[in-house]
Order: sequence, then C-alpha cells, then structure tokens
Amino acid sequence: MKNGLSIGLFSLTASFGVFASPSFSPVTLEKLNIPNKQCNVRDYGAEATGIWYDTKAFQAAIDDCVQKGGGKVIVPEGYYLSEPLFLKSNIEFHLEKGAVLQASAEESAYHPTEKQQKWSSSAKSLPLAEQWIGFINIAEEKNIAITGEGIIDGQGSTLLEKYRAETRKAGKKGPTNRPRLLLFKDANNILIEGVTIQNSPSFHIVFKNVEDITINKTTISAPAWWQNTDAIDPMNSRRVSITKNNISVGDDHVAIKATENNLSHDFYIADNNFMLGRGLSIGSETNGGVSNLLAENNTFTDAMYGIRIKSPRGKGGEVKDIQYNNNTMINVKTPIVLSAYYKGGPTTKDARIKALQEGEFAGGFMLGDQIYPADNEQPKEYKEHETPYFNNISFNNLTVKGKTNYAGFIIGTPEKPFDNIKFSNINIESELGFKIRNASVEFSKTTIKVKKGTDIIKEKGSKITK
Repeated sequence: MKNGLSIGLFSLTASFGVFASPSFSPVTLEKLNIPNKQCNVRDYGAEATGIWYDTKAFQAAIDDCVQKGGGKVIVPEGYYLSEPLFLKSNIEFHLEKGAVLQASAEESAYHPTEKQQKWSSSAKSLPLAEQWIGFINIAEEKNIAITGEGIIDGQGSTLLEKYRAETRKAGKKGPTNRPRLLLFKDANNILIEGVTIQNSPSFHIVFKNVEDITINKTTISAPAWWQNTDAIDPMNSRRVSITKNNISVGDDHVAIKATENNLSHDFYIADNNFMLGRGLSIGSETNGGVSNLLAENNTFTDAMYGIRIKSPRGKGGEVKDIQYNNNTMINVKTPIVLSAYYKGGPTTKDARIKALQEGEFAGGFMLGDQIYPADNEQPKEYKEHETPYFNNISFNNLTVKGKTNYAGFIIGTPEKPFDNIKFSNINIESELGFKIRNASVEFSKTTIKVKKGTDIIKEKGSKITK
C-alpha cells in the first residue's frame, strides 16, 4: 500500500535445530492496514516549544485521522511536551527522526477523569493502578502502530522521587504507585517498531488482554537505579512477539503475568539485546497459567538476572511448555532463577541478619532483594491457581561467561515440586554452583565450572539426572 502501512500475516522461522518443536506456531501479527491519510500534528497547532503543552494538537490530529477512516499521524522533528494521549483504531502514530515527545511530569495529569476510566488499569494485581492512566493509552481498539525513529520520554524522575520519599518515610518499599508510560488493554493487532521509549515513571510498556502484538527493533531504557521500570509487561495476553530490541532498565526486561485462566500463551522472544536489568521473566503473578514460550538467540550483558520464572504461593499457577534456545549471557550475576518464592526481604543489613536467624526464614538465604526459607520448610496445602508449579521447561545451547556469582537457582515448594526441567548443551562459568531444591532436573552435555564448592548444590527434594 503506497504511503500506508500494510503488514500481513507473517510466520517466524525459529531456529529449532534438533530441539523439540514448540507446541505453538510463533505467528503473532495478523494483517494490519493503515489508510493513506496523513495528519501532521503541526497542522493542528503543535508548536514544539518543549515548555507549553501540545496535548490538544496531538489529540486533534489523532481524532481527525480516525474520523476520516484512519491514517498516519506524523510527529516531525522537534521537542514536544504533552499530557496523556489516547490512540484509536486504524492509526499509525509515527515519530520522525529528531522528534522527542516528552510526557508531563505533573502527577495530576495521570489521574483519570470519569470519562477516562476505561483507559485506567483496574487489575487487582496492580495495587492502586485504578488511580492511573498511562501517557500513551489504548483501550478497546485495534490495528494501531507506533513507529519511527523518534523518542517517547517519560520524564519519570519527578514521580520516582516522590515514591522514594514515601519509601523513606514508611521505612519500607510500597507498591509501584506511579503511572505507566504506554498502557494498553482489551486490544488487538498492535505494532511498536523502531522508536525509543525511555525514562518511564514506572513500567514502560504494559498491556492487558491484548492479542497479536509485536514489539520490534525498539530501544527501551532507564537508569539502572530507577526502581520498578520494567521494559515490557504482558498481562493476560497472547500471540506476543518481542524481537530485535535493545533494552536496559532498572527492573525486568520482560515480565509476563497471568491473573486470569488460559489467557497468557504463545510468546516469541528472539534476537534481543538485554543489558542492565533483572531478566527475561515470567511472574510474579502466574495464577492464571502461562504456556507456550519460545525465547531464542537473545544476548544478556551486565544484567542482574538472565532468565527468571518467579511466583510465590498465593499468586502461583502452572507455567509449562517453555523453551529457551541458543541464548548467551555475559557478566550476568545470576543467569537462571526458577523460584516458587518471591518475597521481598528486609532492606537494612541488621534486619536481614535477624530475619535469617529467627522466624520462618531462619537458616534461609537472600538473593537480590528476595528472601528464601531453609530447605527444611514443611509442605503446605496445595491449591490450584495459588501454588506455583513449573513443568516442561527446557534450556538448550546456553553459554554463560564472565563475572557470574551463581550458576543458578531452582527452588520449588515441598508440596508441589517442579517437574521436567531439562538442560542440554549448557556451558556456565560462575563463582558458585547451581542450587536445586524440590525439583526434578535433567542435565545433558552440561558443563558448570565453579571457583568455589560443587557445581550442583543438592538440597532437599532435588532429583537430578545427568
């Protein structure tokens, strides 16, 4: 389609090699056609002063394109400042090279009015989220693209500092009570390609109940010390493709969540460059179940974690049919964590020492911010959609080198140990070994070179096959 965006159904040729084929076809984006109409925000009054808001001009351009059947909203070079925007069906929101769209740093801009309630996030798993809309919002729409070489900047430092002040006053961390940068819900056929998305007040791209979404060739970044700045958080979503992105943030690179049954499945995550951050993750909410993920040909560099599946009792469910193929990690502190525990530990040194000496975590350990009990913990009642259970998870052709503290952790619950965790063609260099508890794990053609102790640290309930 000349001067329009036309993306047909495509399939991804995954490099499965000799690995078992995934139980889904990684085809994630159906036909997306954007009409030829062009709406330049400058023609609607945008001035790009970087001081005065261009909100009305931007929204007018979007709405006019929609009224005329859809089209391409063009943001030319310049520094724009805006309050929240609302994208609608059959729109390509295109930021040209040199265009910088800055989000308002005023908290009041993100509290939804009565008319804006459908765009707010009401997930029970996101405390206080109903009080916020995002900067770029999509709700109950389809066929929308966000493209170009421009920048969407969340200017999140002001709202982040308010959160820090509240944390200092309370003496402990609270929920992520800040707006998201891009927030989508109940939508389908979404493409994000080429743009830079940076400095969100909290999570950068969050989508709930979205089908057929592709995030490709973007850059997503925030300083490593900015707490809770996940890059991409799919919740209750399916047919998700995350490819060829460069991501460096202060929390998870990706965090897949499931709070409703059978809505989180079919994820293809490939050829990404994951830098500073806390890993390609599933969880912590998995009570709805997560299935069918293929992650291949990704590179992790200088990250705190590499691959994580994390979910505690009460939020846990079944995570199954997950493949990690041909991934490389360099200077990743902890490359692999599969954990049925996810509880934040004390924030001060003295409190941590006390917690590991007394009470439910006596004899346990800390990993990052999380605290774990000792392996003599007694089983609790198994509850479907509450107890975390990971099954049929495979790692193939993984190389880990550089400065690595631990080879990994696989920690299941005594009441429902993990099953069918498999490693093949694995090479890990680390300071300490691989700790395994309450899990059945198979190693084939695997080398773990450690500087201290043993390569495999077997704890209670571990069943290991080599």
